Amino acid sequence: MKSSFSERVKIERERAGLSQTRLARMCDLSAPMISCLELGKSAGSEKVLVSVARALGVRPEWLRSGSGKRESDSSDDLAAFPRAAPQPFPERLRQLRKDAGLSQRQLANFVGVSTTAVSSWETGSREFPAGNNLVRLAEAIGLDPVEVMKVDGKSATARDEVQLLAAFRVLPKKQQLIAIKLVEDLKQNA
Repeated sequence: MKSSFSERVKIERERAGLSQTRLARMCDLSAPMISCLELGKSAGSEKVLVSVARALGVRPEWLRSGSGKRESDSSDDLAAFPRAAPQPFPERLRQLRKDAGLSQRQLANFVGVSTTAVSSWETGSREFPAGNNLVRLAEAIGLDPVEVMKVDGKSATARDEVQLLAAFRVLPKKQQLIAIKLVEDLKQNA
C-alpha cells in the first residue's frame, strides 16, 4: 500500500531522528505547521514542501507524490537536496527534553540523578547516561531508549543493545578494551 504525503513526512522525520520542533526550526516553520503536515491537515505550499524535503534529504517530488526516486543519486542532486545534519547526542537530548516540556530539574528527578548530571549530558561534558538511567530518561521523555540513543541518524536495533552501548560508553578506555575482548571471547565460544 502506498503511503500518503503526511505519512511520508512523519516517517522521514523520524528516520532522520528529528522532533517536529527541530524539523520546524530547520525549515524556518512553526512546530504546529509540521504537525498539520503529518496529520494531513495541510499539504503546505511549494516553498514549505521544498524546505521540508531539503531538511529531510529527500526529493520534493517524491515527498509530494511518493513516486520517483526518494533520494537523489548524482552529486548535483545531493547538493540541491542536502541531508539533514545529524544531531549529536547532547543536542538531541536537550531538544527531546524541551519537546517533552521538562526542565533539567524535572528530568533529573524522574531519572534519579542530579541536575548537574543532566546538564553535563546536555553539554557533552559527561558521557551518555548508562543502563537504567538511560531507560528512565527515555521513559521521562516518552520515547524508547533506542530512539533516545539515535546518534548521527543511526540507532541501535534493540533495547538490550542500547543498554549495552550506554554502559560501554561510560567505561574508561582500558575497560572498554577488556569488554571488547570479553565479547569476542564469548562470540567464539557461542
